[in-house]
Amino acid sequence: MTPATAKRLPPVPAREEDRLATLQRYELLDTPAEAAFDQITRLAAKLLKVPVALISLVDRDRQWFKSRVGLPVQETPREHAFCAHALDSDALFVVGDARQDERFADNPLVTGDPNIRFYAGAPLRTADGLALGTICVIDDQPRPALTPEEEEALRDLSAMTMAHIEARRAVGYLHPVTSLSNRFRFLADADALANDPASVTGTAVVIDAAASQQYAELTRVLGQVCADAFEVDCARRIAACLPDRTRLYHLSPARFAFMLASGNDLIDALDRISSAIRSPFQYQGVPIATTAGVGFVHRSDIAAESPVESVELLRAATSAAHQSLETQKPWCAYDEEQDRAAHRAFLLLRSLTEAMGGQGQLHMAYQPKVDLRTDRCIGAEALLRWTHPELGPISPAEFVPLAERTALVRPLTEWVIGAVLTQVAHWHRRGIALPVSINISMLDLGSGDFADRVEALLDRHDVQADWIDFEVTESALMTDRAEVDRQLRSLRRLGIAVEIDDFGTGQSALSYLKDIPATAVKIDQRFIRSIADERSDQIMVRSTIDLAHDLGYLVIAEGVETDEAYNWLRLHGCDFGQGYLISRPLAPAAFEDWLAAGAFRPAAVPV
Repeated sequence: MTPATAKRLPPVPAREEDRLATLQRYELLDTPAEAAFDQITRLAAKLLKVPVALISLVDRDRQWFKSRVGLPVQETPREHAFCAHALDSDALFVVGDARQDERFADNPLVTGDPNIRFYAGAPLRTADGLALGTICVIDDQPRPALTPEEEEALRDLSAMTMAHIEARRAVGYLHPVTSLSNRFRFLADADALANDPASVTGTAVVIDAAASQQYAELTRVLGQVCADAFEVDCARRIAACLPDRTRLYHLSPARFAFMLASGNDLIDALDRISSAIRSPFQYQGVPIATTAGVGFVHRSDIAAESPVESVELLRAATSAAHQSLETQKPWCAYDEEQDRAAHRAFLLLRSLTEAMGGQGQLHMAYQPKVDLRTDRCIGAEALLRWTHPELGPISPAEFVPLAERTALVRPLTEWVIGAVLTQVAHWHRRGIALPVSINISMLDLGSGDFADRVEALLDRHDVQADWIDFEVTESALMTDRAEVDRQLRSLRRLGIAVEIDDFGTGQSALSYLKDIPATAVKIDQRFIRSIADERSDQIMVRSTIDLAHDLGYLVIAEGVETDEAYNWLRLHGCDFGQGYLISRPLAPAAFEDWLAAGAFRPAAVPV
């Protein structure tokens, strides 16, 4: 790290680990919006006459906004956070013009959205002097120093925010629905037990009485009164299964927990609880069944040196309960290996946001497609690649499904389309006029404005619609037929060709082809790799080729890896092929070299 780079990074507070542990204790991170905090940020924006006001919490590697006015994102990397510079400041931290300040002039939050020019932040400091974050105001125009009245207002707002944080923490330790001890009490009690040598081998148990989506649906359909009655009934059932003097905690909607001292019959208790909560709940004569999960972790399985052991204990038990929900086992023990996989998934999702920010981690490779009749290259498929700075290459098969379960799928798709359009435009300027296929997610097609966004991107990059096409999996087509059809037809009206990817692996019958507004089908590689020898694969592929052609579709085979497969497909009328025999995915420059070298030269078809 150069001295200039080090100067731009936020300083690390002297008591950083204590500060982070305290921040966790306040249970503010990743919590829903709360009216009281939003009122404070709105007041800050009005008093200071700025477009952006934030209550920012500075975590280990991010700043997360508990409340925000005028800013769409929920968090940003800590290394970019102005607020991280304010943590050790006793006074207000003010930057009059960020572009003129060497610490911030090349900060992505200054050079891009939200284009910060002016910043003023007041630390949110606990009674023992630890700063959790700041309340700050931001403008996209430079401003003079704050007036004394404005400084006083910002300090008062900081005090108001911290007072509410402390009051929030002190608001009883009882859940309002069941009057059981809540999550705060569980964490406090777990900390107290950690100091008791007799409890070192104790066990934390978490019970999810319903999957989160089931609880949400129960509330939506039958109302909050029914949901409350469900939780009260669950609490009663679980409590009846516990050993004497075992405290039951109500952590969150449909989630309960307890600590079991060593010497108790854990398995017997787990079996009784699992049976009790899986019996249908009766509401006004209607039986309501839910999917439940029970998980546990022994205290000895968690590193005792952790500064937030109670939080880690609860997290591990919750991970085990989630595994029980997913596998539908009566109960599950904490699985460190599976937990590491879950932690890796979370790390990848966090890192993917940074990767899309332009640090060179994401890039595209291009795998050629050839015309099986002429052996001529007729296009390429764009394939996303990610090289993580610490974890190395990450397979799209790992990170794309993760992104599809979050809001990251939309910006990731737009990143990919933007990168491909930039490359396609460059190639056309150089005389390489080959269409490039882009893979899209089922969630993209389920979005009502996808085709409109694609049209806007084409205009922005000055790319014609017939310079690209989209590949969509057959299973994606089955998720929301009506919306998918609308989006595909809109893409076709723009002039964009559509290929059905991985054809033959979904649940639809071949007759479904007659209604799909696509231009080509792509036969999945599992049917191609052994096609020269497997008669069943030959029959399926030949039938698919004939039917697709009769319906007016082109046919593409992927996974072409041998001369035998290539020749078989050519002899049986398949239009196009791609695979390792033809070429592996190539970087843009290597793709150009491959074309310049004469592209693909197959072995002759035997007479």
